[in-house]
Amino acid sequence: MWHDLSELSLGLFDALWNGDLEACLEQVDAGFSFVSPLTNAHGTARNQLKSYCQRARSLCRVLTYRVLEVRRVFETDDTCTILVLGNVLDPSRGTSGFRCTFVWRVCPDAPRLVHMHFSLPLASPEAPADTFTPDTQPQDAPLILRDTDGLSHVVYRSDVLYLESRHQYTLVHLPQRIIRVRMALSELLQDFPEYFVRVHRSYAINVLRIDQVARKEIRLDNGSRIPVPERRSKQVREKVLDAMVRARLVPEQGSVAPPPATEIAQD
Repeated sequence: MWHDLSELSLGLFDALWNGDLEACLEQVDAGFSFVSPLTNAHGTARNQLKSYCQRARSLCRVLTYRVLEVRRVFETDDTCTILVLGNVLDPSRGTSGFRCTFVWRVCPDAPRLVHMHFSLPLASPEAPADTFTPDTQPQDAPLILRDTDGLSHVVYRSDVLYLESRHQYTLVHLPQRIIRVRMALSELLQDFPEYFVRVHRSYAINVLRIDQVARKEIRLDNGSRIPVPERRSKQVREKVLDAMVRARLVPEQGSVAPPPATEIAQD
């Protein structure tokens, strides 16, 4: 049976907005995760959703919303991510933007919701939809890195696959070379845009180069495999997915290419 995931996402957002917990729970998968500004990130996803709906019932009495755009931001054979952008209309405070991300697992009988992330405010109402994002991705200007042998290298950040911590050094992995710099990973990461995500104490990856996200590792498009701490697998996947969505929202600049279709493996 064919399902319009854009329509399903809009219906689910309306249920979320009105605090209709039962309508939301009907759609969620067993491994569902939920993030919002009104919930405690330490609770279970279902308890977070329940808490959100309880609070939303009072908010929807004084606030209204308007959907501006619905996007299919990326999809594979068994996964589809829908992004809903719009405005929150508050009579006392004016208008602000919201973003809601729905990650669906496509099943033969009916799609199931794997992840939902609701964020606000994001932009002024005058801003075009393409700018609905917390931060603006910086232009991919060249970065000059001095290696441990004293040689200087010109590096474009979008070309970097991942950064790896090695004691007091950081290895900068590029498709054809590795540069070792005398700098801590946390310090070097400050010079990289937000599409670089730290997924492990020793690794920060470029989400534009992801091929697959699994429970125990992330595979990049060059075949590199980055380990993921099993106890933080769910949080890492949410963090990576959010970074991928933000990266796709920002107009392409410099040599930054749009991320390829990426597979998000389920537990």
